[in-house]
Amino acid sequence: MSLSLHRGVEATDRYLLLVEWETLDDHIVGFRQSDRFTEWRALIGPFFESPPMVDHVEAVEGLS
Repeated sequence: MSLSLHRGVEATDRYLLLVEWETLDDHIVGFRQSDRFTEWRALIGPFFESPPMVDHVEAVEGLS
């Protein structure tokens, strides 16, 4: 797993937290259903203006 945090250029109050999991199950089962998720949400939750939008994406190969 790796992660990076990005701040909007035009909208500096918007952030993108990009977390790269090895598999979708690592996120959905391994993290979201664990005590670590509950702890993480308690720590970061107060910084959310609204519930975060979560998208699962994958790299598109062959574009470079």
